[in-house]
Amino acid sequence: MRALWRVCLCLALTITAARADDSPWTSRDYVDFYFRHYNGHVPLPHLRDETQKALFSHLIDPGNITGIEQASVSNDEKLRQLRIILAVLGSYRAAYNVAVIVGEPLQQELTLVQVHTLEVAAAVARLMKTSSRSDGAATAWATLVEGVIESVGDSTRYSSIQRTVMADAVILHYPAISAVLSENERHRLDEALKRMKQAQPAAP
Repeated sequence: MRALWRVCLCLALTITAARADDSPWTSRDYVDFYFRHYNGHVPLPHLRDETQKALFSHLIDPGNITGIEQASVSNDEKLRQLRIILAVLGSYRAAYNVAVIVGEPLQQELTLVQVHTLEVAAAVARLMKTSSRSDGAATAWATLVEGVIESVGDSTRYSSIQRTVMADAVILHYPAISAVLSENERHRLDEALKRMKQAQPAAP
């Protein structure tokens, strides 16, 4: 009976995780899905089969972020939701990174999670400019940008196309993120960005 209950629970969790096939994920969906993974109920979503690919597509869907940005709620509420998503993506980024280190073929997934994380950080930064609240996590965003720039330079882990995708994402989202960084952080990242562009001549 206990074994049957476990099977039913896992099935229910999987169905719930996939319930948002036709709608954007909310911050709650991100949190719920991550804890299902953390508790061992679902694997890291990947691109190797259609079911997992659909879940992964939801995880990195820009529409999730656009939906929050365009919602009829206060900027403070938008910031609250986006910060939750950003924290969850940070955990996913770490999980994919560990998986790649131990030999799992998840470089593409790690690439796209890093790109989406930059996108969310840029959305938060844009909202912060219209909010009276500061964000003590801005230094962590500098670390995020620097980490992605380092990934762009890692030709042993990522393909040329993956590195170009990340470089393009840094160039696209860094201006918004840099607006909420300290002068020292901006100077450090500006220099890192210059080096990245020199190493990636194909990037604009």
